Amino acid sequence: LLIHMGVQKTGSTALHHFLQRNRDALAGRVQVLTPVKQSATRHLGRVAGLFSLNEATEADLVAAIRAVRDEINGPDTILSHENLPGAMPGRGGVVTLFPRIGEIMALLHRELSMFAPSFAVVTRDMPRWKQSVWGQAVRTDSYARTLPDFLEETGEVGDWDELATRMRAATSAPVHVLRIEDEADSARPGAQLLGLLGLRMDEIQALSPVEGRRNPSLNTGALEFMRLINTLELNPPARRKVAQLVEKNQGLFAST
Repeated sequence: LLIHMGVQKTGSTALHHFLQRNRDALAGRVQVLTPVKQSATRHLGRVAGLFSLNEATEADLVAAIRAVRDEINGPDTILSHENLPGAMPGRGGVVTLFPRIGEIMALLHRELSMFAPSFAVVTRDMPRWKQSVWGQAVRTDSYARTLPDFLEETGEVGDWDELATRMRAATSAPVHVLRIEDEADSARPGAQLLGLLGLRMDEIQALSPVEGRRNPSLNTGALEFMRLINTLELNPPARRKVAQLVEKNQGLFAST
């Protein structure tokens, strides 16, 4: 069992589309568990995020893990959700790298130990990652401060080496740290992860590619509009409708 711990804004959405697109082709080699709608994996990612914010209990998280455990039946399995490390910076007052990731990993290992789990995390150049995370926080988590404010807030966020050290201290299972910059083919994302499960590069290249970008950032004008909307503290359903309109009509906010 390979548990892909995200993190957010490192190509997880593209990876999930690629894995689901090739689910049948991978059958018999790799069981794919990704956050499709109404899935136990999607619920697990949601609960992990809430747990990291003290909005869900350990019992809630254990129950979510066990629901996923009941679905594992492949010879090799990849379990992937970008929120498994917990809430990203910019959500719920978080300003450091996943402060409760160790607790989450320990529970995952304990509850899934019969499947010989290993863990993987994908990183990205830190300055670019932080800018992308800020945009995502504005877009989906009602973050209302500017990019300079966000960079100041997360000035002591830590680095990937420090995160890897905490991850390895949390579990006796193998922990793999992969760089998104080392992916060989953007149309077949996650080759490094599939390689950890024993797939050869020629087998990965034979899989059906994904086309276009997944979960792209809003353009500059649309992002600033959403940031200003976030300052109004609209009720969540109203804000969600505005966000959907903005996302579908970004041309209205393009610079002249």
